[in-house]
Amino acid sequence: MKTVDMPKMGDTMEEGKILHWIKQEGEQVKKGESVAEVETDKVNIEIEAFSSGILRKILVAEGESAPIGAPIAYIGAADEPLPGGADGNGKTAANGDPKKPQAAPAPSAPAPAAQPAVATELIAPPAAEPAGRVFISPLARRFAEEHNLDYHQVRGTGPNGRIIRLDVEAALKQAPAVATAPVAAAAPVYAPEPVPAGIDTGETIEIPLTTMRRTIAKRLTQSMQTAPHFYVTSVIDTGKLGELRKQINEYAATDPNPVKVSFNDLIIKAVAMALQRMPKVNVSFAEDRLIEKKQVHIGIAVALEQGLIVPVLHNADKRGILDIARESRRLAEAARTNKLKPDDMSGGTFTISNLGMLDVESFTAVINPPESAILAVGSITPTPAVVDGQIVVRDRMKVTLSSDHRALDGAVAARFLQEVKRLLEEPFGLLV
Repeated sequence: MKTVDMPKMGDTMEEGKILHWIKQEGEQVKKGESVAEVETDKVNIEIEAFSSGILRKILVAEGESAPIGAPIAYIGAADEPLPGGADGNGKTAANGDPKKPQAAPAPSAPAPAAQPAVATELIAPPAAEPAGRVFISPLARRFAEEHNLDYHQVRGTGPNGRIIRLDVEAALKQAPAVATAPVAAAAPVYAPEPVPAGIDTGETIEIPLTTMRRTIAKRLTQSMQTAPHFYVTSVIDTGKLGELRKQINEYAATDPNPVKVSFNDLIIKAVAMALQRMPKVNVSFAEDRLIEKKQVHIGIAVALEQGLIVPVLHNADKRGILDIARESRRLAEAARTNKLKPDDMSGGTFTISNLGMLDVESFTAVINPPESAILAVGSITPTPAVVDGQIVVRDRMKVTLSSDHRALDGAVAARFLQEVKRLLEEPFGLLV
């Protein structure tokens, strides 16, 4: 008998909530198939089965939470006996040792519907929402949101009536007819909004915090209160970097698997190389000691409508620039479509936050614990500069390193930033 365990999705995750069981008890499960959709403090993910068999027992019901590593279901042969205590009420994994029998709970009113996945938090619920949760895949949910489609009215054709992307596409083709059809008086009306539902008090609107926003508030407050931040800023000439990027993209266009390299991909490579050469920056503070990391795993801050998440590009120092570009695109797309895997969110040793594409000249970022530093990257701007005694216009970029003074001193942070600046201003070194 194999267990399905609650995965760890990020270094700070403590528990996850079952939003929806994609597979039901008694159904056949193949290795690699999604069995459940889980809400964590950052993202919604689909848990995959690591073995084939029958889903024999669900231990954690929809709407219930379980700590990371706890069994939430059993997969095995049809005639294989269940472990002791597994015939309980399905909550043993969340409430204690699943092998210890527990008393059945007294009958109670139906549990509240599980919190919708991230994309649905952007839609204001109606005054009279139909009972039960709408089962929809994360990809279909995002696709519907992008096209302003109310998926609550879509009929699902997936397993157990789940709405899949094909259902959304079919509904979009019928959208004009639906829009002109009269609406029944009892039919709920959903107004898509770019914020969670708010409570209008007359003078203000109170907007409830999403799970992600609560986590961001808690962690960043803790970071600012416990880690004494200091900041070092440098101005980098990106003229040669732009030329190198152009040459790389011309070469990459002829590749069987073409990818477009961004300035951020080159910055990731430069930071990874600098961390490899200056391991004193690649550390975590642990009260009575510093933990120096042997691997260089770069967190890439991705801004979503509902908050900020930081997927991790592992072993960035060992990757080529095209490989970094492909992996960073994969991580960003997975973040936007709720397809990040547990490994994609864990193990970061340093974070880069780039707001340059939003025309931000410079800013300071809050350290992402347990890391000791984060690099804030501003936009590349044509700037008057003195070169060889002459005033010329050069493309320049401001970067600011936020450091934890418990782990790093000012001189170390300054030398690290100098190394990043050197690699970006003489970028040929990124290729060797």
